[in-house]
Amino acid sequence: MQTLLSKAAPICCLGAGLLLAGPAAQANDGAYPTHPIRLIVPFAVGGGSDILARILAPAMSERLGQQIVVENRPGASTNIAAELVAKARPDGYTLMLGNTNTFVVNGLLFKSLNYDPVKDFSVLGMAGAFPMILAVSPSVPARSVAEFVSLAKEKAGTLSYASPGVGTPHHLAMEMLKFQSGIQATHVSYKGVAPALPDLMVGRVQAIFIDYAAGGQQLKAGKLRGLAVGSQKPTEFMPELPTMAASGFPTFDVTGWQGMVVPKGTPDEIVRKLTDALRATMASAEVKESLRNAGIEPAYMAPPEFGRYIDQERGKMTALIKAANIQLDTSP
Repeated sequence: MQTLLSKAAPICCLGAGLLLAGPAAQANDGAYPTHPIRLIVPFAVGGGSDILARILAPAMSERLGQQIVVENRPGASTNIAAELVAKARPDGYTLMLGNTNTFVVNGLLFKSLNYDPVKDFSVLGMAGAFPMILAVSPSVPARSVAEFVSLAKEKAGTLSYASPGVGTPHHLAMEMLKFQSGIQATHVSYKGVAPALPDLMVGRVQAIFIDYAAGGQQLKAGKLRGLAVGSQKPTEFMPELPTMAASGFPTFDVTGWQGMVVPKGTPDEIVRKLTDALRATMASAEVKESLRNAGIEPAYMAPPEFGRYIDQERGKMTALIKAANIQLDTSP
């Protein structure tokens, strides 16, 4: 399975489709913006994505000369927000923070969507990364990935792991580990990471891939034990942790991320203004410090690079979902 996932065929349409979704013709945007802009967040207030939005919004507002108002529209694995933005007037006054579910996974899992994740958006850039850390309950004796895998094989089928839902990076990261290691573990889905934490800390469920923004306090306090980070490079938040790649799984690479988009058809001049505002915001030392304080890695990518990254993510997740036979038998 390691070979399968490491040789996923590249899919070159998604990022390119997002990147080229803007209009061919130039438009005169006049004095844009002339009134407040709304930034749609597909998650509830208080989560990592909401925190990211509320750090970026005032900094971008200052650069654009108009207030950006954060509007939370959670539900249906980001599909409620994505549909709203896809069908919004393409005038630069509706933005969205989307993630791997929005642009990659939902199109693979849902039988039908009321928006096209490839064709309905123009990307402004990546706006932040969320390190995913393999963590276990303090009641679990494993202190390394190798020990966790050995324990899971010894207690085949008896260990469980938490996630905030099917298709989330937390869920897919553990499915990747299961397939690359050959272990078994039962998936327990929660309505978010926060509701899972009490059960993890007392050992009702034994493991999770948790983003540092959500679980950093528990990890630092020893209420969860971190074993490794899912990205190919160590995280600055817990530099003492090895990567999954250094722990015996060289192709393992799962990171949560957020990117900002506008509806397809937004005039090129407006897209450029918004792209410039996001780029300048992400370059701000003050913004970077605020993001780090919230457990979010400042990880800006300009539209072309971000488009290629989305292509790579789709290829990787397509292979994993097919190999793991992950299904979501519902419509949003």
